[in-house]
Amino acid sequence: MANQFKEIWQSLGANQRISLILASGLVLLAMIGMMIWAAQPDLQLLYGKLSPEEAGKIVAKLEQKGIKFETGSGGNSIYVEASQVHRLRMELATEGIPAGGSGPGFELFDEGSFGISDFVQRTNFLRAVQGELSRTISQFDGIESARVMVVMPENRLLSRSEGQDRPTASVFVDGGGLTSSTVNSIRHLVANAIQRLNVNDVVVVDSMGTVLSEELRSDGLGGGMTSDVMKYRKSMESYFTNKVQSMLDRVLGPNQSEVRVAVDIDTSSVQTTEKIYDPESQVARSTITDDDSQIERETTGDASSTAAGISANTPGAGSAAGGSFSTIKEREDKNKTRTENFEINERVVSSVQNPGAIKRLTASLVVAKQMKNVGGNMELANRTTEELQELEDIVLTALGIQLAPGQQAADFVTVKEMAFAADPFEDHGDLLKEEANFQRYIEIGKNAVGAVLGLGVIIFFMQMLKRYKPEKISIEVLQPEQMLETRKMEDTSQVTPEMLNELIRQKPANIGVSLREWIGEEVNKK
Repeated sequence: MANQFKEIWQSLGANQRISLILASGLVLLAMIGMMIWAAQPDLQLLYGKLSPEEAGKIVAKLEQKGIKFETGSGGNSIYVEASQVHRLRMELATEGIPAGGSGPGFELFDEGSFGISDFVQRTNFLRAVQGELSRTISQFDGIESARVMVVMPENRLLSRSEGQDRPTASVFVDGGGLTSSTVNSIRHLVANAIQRLNVNDVVVVDSMGTVLSEELRSDGLGGGMTSDVMKYRKSMESYFTNKVQSMLDRVLGPNQSEVRVAVDIDTSSVQTTEKIYDPESQVARSTITDDDSQIERETTGDASSTAAGISANTPGAGSAAGGSFSTIKEREDKNKTRTENFEINERVVSSVQNPGAIKRLTASLVVAKQMKNVGGNMELANRTTEELQELEDIVLTALGIQLAPGQQAADFVTVKEMAFAADPFEDHGDLLKEEANFQRYIEIGKNAVGAVLGLGVIIFFMQMLKRYKPEKISIEVLQPEQMLETRKMEDTSQVTPEMLNELIRQKPANIGVSLREWIGEEVNKK
């Protein structure tokens, strides 16, 4: 076997030997890599997003059980073999690991509480509520861990502490990019879990020190500005700011101005009902006329001497009848009353004013000083008063502010010209650009090297296949002259008349050549 290999090796050329060595090396490396990959255990995630305390407890339990593990993500994740993941999770769950939050929960009361004072019981209850809230908040998407701290007011029998008389809560969350709805959900979750806790007394803070719940608080001033109104106000301010800023960027250039717009929102809700009467449009509905006439008479004297009827009313009749007299008093009252009823046109107007109306708009504009060429040097120069006035008019018009009589533009828009501070990253702009280009070139180089190596391996194996291919043997058709030369090399003694007849039959042109050659060889023999 060794001799055969030696003979084969010696029969190979230099290029073939090098190719064989390289191919053998590649095959050997591939086999070693596959063996190493096959020998590695199949690790899967046991628990992730763990706090350092929980990770330490799990690691201690795994070391106690003698189970191999690996950590990742800065120690926040633990990996074990795939075949042991489910079993370990069940075993650790029976021991209460991981707890799922910072601090203990209601498992504090699993043990007996005989002999424990009321103060300790209340303190443990508060600790348990804090722990359960922390575990619940940690289950929110985007929150890795949470911690809840609750301060309860001290209740006394005879006196009550002045100042703080209601509970407060603080929530610390380790996670970024929380939406307003998530923060609001955390506030309401904590407020409903603590007795007499107001949702405005819950503060949510992230790991960057940002108070996330500040924008959701109500100021408590007679209806105040709710979170919806605050959002509406911010959206309106952003709209007007972008509207003015985009226009100034076209006029002054980018980064040459800064605009801030303040919007005063009317948060009151007013409902008005107004009745309007029009006397000019009256219409007579009814007319009532009442005539009242009354006559009263009073007579005094001797009635016997006075004839009834007309004679009694005749002047001088009394004196003619023996000297007797009488007195008659008569009174007549007449009253006439006229009552007219009219229909008057009545109009009722009801209007409702919803909160959100814009009461006032104010803007503040800061523009950078101009760069002018002074004696060949670029220096900062102030703008003229007319130019600043034009900018002021532009902002007023863009915001839709119309000045009433007696109002001035300065009451709504403030324009100042100042030198802008230098960008701290401007000096490093070229360096950052070079680093970005360098990283891009590295990525391109990596991809190119991988492509070249892959192409080289393909070409290498193609060349090897070509070297070991059996060579094709070309079959050449002999011409008549070549056939005659071949015939010369044969022994003429073997030429027979039958052979000559066959040659003459195949090609008559060869008769003369064959006869001359044959006769010449015979003469030379003699």
